[in-house]
Amino acid sequence: MLDILCGSKNAQRILTFLFVNGKCYGSQLHRLLKTPLTPLQKTLMRLEKGGIIASYFEGKTRLYQFNPAFPLLTELEPLLRKSYLLLSPEEKKKYSVFKRESGGQIITTVWERLKQIRHLTFHAQTRCKEGGWNGKGKGEVIITPEGDKVLIFQEKGTWRGEQGQEFDFSNVFRWTLDPKTKMIALEHLRHGWNRPIFLFHLVPSGNQSLESLDSHLCEGDTYFGRIYCDQHSLRLNWRVIGPKKNEEMDYYYS
Repeated sequence: MLDILCGSKNAQRILTFLFVNGKCYGSQLHRLLKTPLTPLQKTLMRLEKGGIIASYFEGKTRLYQFNPAFPLLTELEPLLRKSYLLLSPEEKKKYSVFKRESGGQIITTVWERLKQIRHLTFHAQTRCKEGGWNGKGKGEVIITPEGDKVLIFQEKGTWRGEQGQEFDFSNVFRWTLDPKTKMIALEHLRHGWNRPIFLFHLVPSGNQSLESLDSHLCEGDTYFGRIYCDQHSLRLNWRVIGPKKNEEMDYYYS
């Protein structure tokens, strides 16, 4: 539908992918969207020439992102969000599924680090013009193991909004390791331990990262996430896109 305004289907695909993920490169789009590479590259060049996107290099790879100086960027966001929400669940998967790598070691590393977590800090930001989640928080994590392959995270702390208002928060998550498939499942237990809400499977995407294998759909909202592991902390990056949401949240576990 949005391809009429964008001028082509490829332009819609590229802008939607950037809306969801923040950056991209040509062969990545070709692989994930199952679209011929040459037309995608030509469209990327056209969008950059028009000032909508900008490129930069990481090593030898040319990456693209939205041009922050583009004057209609704020107006473009709600159009892309609406276009994304109109996609079928199968189409949405194309925009949130990342390349899976073997990386068995990172699964083990992340799992061992999860066992040691005691604290969390986080911040959230919205890409919506009005409302949304903006603020910072911190809290403590109490871990209850259930055997060798299951960890229950009970999180409690304080959230401070951008206007200075404060309130308490609490969450209960269940992490489950499957060493055979090299995946970690994440569930939310807000309805109780016997009524879990499945969020996503996390799989290796690099030597220091995990990505959600699939997106989670909940009452019109789409959830997916990434974990980055370094020597100081685990960072769980959440992305939530819905009719009234366009949010990003970073959890720092330590």
